Amino acid sequence: MREFFIKSAHAAIPASPTLGDIIKVTWNDAIRPTIVFLFLLATVIFIWGLIEFISNAESEDGRTRGKRNIVYGIMGMSIMLATGAIMMILQNFFTSIHP
Repeated sequence: MREFFIKSAHAAIPASPTLGDIIKVTWNDAIRPTIVFLFLLATVIFIWGLIEFISNAESEDGRTRGKRNIVYGIMGMSIMLATGAIMMILQNFFTSIHP
C-alpha cells in the first residue's frame, strides 16, 4: 500500500531564525488567512449593502441600512488591504536587513 504525504506550502523556521523568518512564518500561517477571511467578509457585507439598498428603494430606512453596510464594507476592505500592505513591507524590510 502506498502512502501519500502532502508537503506543506508554509515556510519552516530555520535553525537560527531571523526576525524576517519569524515574520514570514507568522504571516503565512496566521495573519494572511485571517486577512483574506476578513476581506471576504467585508466584501460580503458590501454586496449585502448593495442588495439591501437596491431592494429597499422605496423605504428610507432600508436605503439607510444599505448605505451603512456599503460604507462598513468599504472600510473593512480598505483596512484589510492596508494591513496586508504593511505586513508585506515589514516582511520585506526585515528579510532584507539580514540576508
